[in-house]
Amino acid sequence: MGITTDRSDKKKTAAQTKLLLFDLDGTLLDSRKQISERNQEAIEECRSRGIMIGVATARNESTCARFTRVIRPDLLISNSGGLIRLNGKIIYKCSFTADETAALVHAGISENRGITVDCADTTFSNRYIDFFNEPGMTFTDFSDFYRSSFKVCIEGTDMEFAKHTAALIENCSWLAFSDCDWFKFSKSTVSKGNALRHVVDYTGISPQETVSFGDDFVDVEMLAYCGVGVAMENAVDDVKRHADVIIGSNDTDAIAHFIYSNIL
Repeated sequence: MGITTDRSDKKKTAAQTKLLLFDLDGTLLDSRKQISERNQEAIEECRSRGIMIGVATARNESTCARFTRVIRPDLLISNSGGLIRLNGKIIYKCSFTADETAALVHAGISENRGITVDCADTTFSNRYIDFFNEPGMTFTDFSDFYRSSFKVCIEGTDMEFAKHTAALIENCSWLAFSDCDWFKFSKSTVSKGNALRHVVDYTGISPQETVSFGDDFVDVEMLAYCGVGVAMENAVDDVKRHADVIIGSNDTDAIAHFIYSNIL
């Protein structure tokens, strides 16, 4: 569960960490959507030593609230990088307009697909979906839906559908989920990696002083950009290829083991 490379610069960087940045699902959260006591203790020890604690998640603020109440992050990157809060203050925001959201929703409805839309206050969905159903979700048929949004997810596996749908909007990007048959659509400038760049510019903390943890495609850029990128054992192969470190799975205390061995 330790560092998988002998590069001493990476070990040195971990010891000089000023920001720890955690993905939630598949990383800090185990399969039961809980955070282990040992991992919580390690995070609190880092906080007590002046290290900034951050969360970078694809969830919106409402569906990650029950976890952020536990972690109490100084930094919250939500909606895959569409919204950044530092000590409660919004320092960056990038979203679809109401018209752009409506175009994406219509594309999904026209093919009778499942849809979720992340807005500032809640996530909307047109059906019960095990993977996405969370406290804070609002169900709707989208018949009269007209709101700006940070992210739209549409059910499917057809890459041509995803490409065609993204092309409906200027500067729209899409990404397939690794663990379910859905696509995520967001503005092209929205990513966890780009969000981290904004944080670096705003705080003065360098990428080399940041350690991030992740498991899915949306984490690749973030892990590659920071000083030490840590992939979970359960991460997709592309994430592992871009990581400096591979530790145990999210169902273990691997995060705590890494922190105590390399940071504290």
